[in-house]
Amino acid sequence: MSFVYEMVGEENRELWESIGWKNWGEKPLLFYKRDYWSRDKQRNIFLVGIGGYIDMPEYYDMCYKGRMIRMEVAGKTEGDRNVGVTFLWDIYNIYIPRSIWEDKDDILLAIADAFSVYRNLTPENAVKEIRVKITCEPKCVETDYNGR
Repeated sequence: MSFVYEMVGEENRELWESIGWKNWGEKPLLFYKRDYWSRDKQRNIFLVGIGGYIDMPEYYDMCYKGRMIRMEVAGKTEGDRNVGVTFLWDIYNIYIPRSIWEDKDDILLAIADAFSVYRNLTPENAVKEIRVKITCEPKCVETDYNGR
């Protein structure tokens, strides 16, 4: 798998809108061409941070086969841009829709790969390391988070 972390760009507006992203409060996540995502271009899998709030987890959604997988994530950084930043991603809740539950093993690999390049707007040359750990068993949910 080959995920890249890239700016969404105006050329992906139609794609972004067709996915039907929603923020953590279930409101439409509006297109912003200067937003970033992790994307596997060959398989059209996308990972986007959708927000959170005080005393709430940070939420991320992955679009996989047109279905939305929601994750609760704890992200931490060590270091700074002068000496190099280390990202520590702890994915501690994963909600996979029943319609793609049989792809669970591939989804877990895709999640780890997508986060392995996700650098939260930090320039690539300032990243020392990205560590990803999944500390949960995924949960099966009836529908996904964009209503499909």
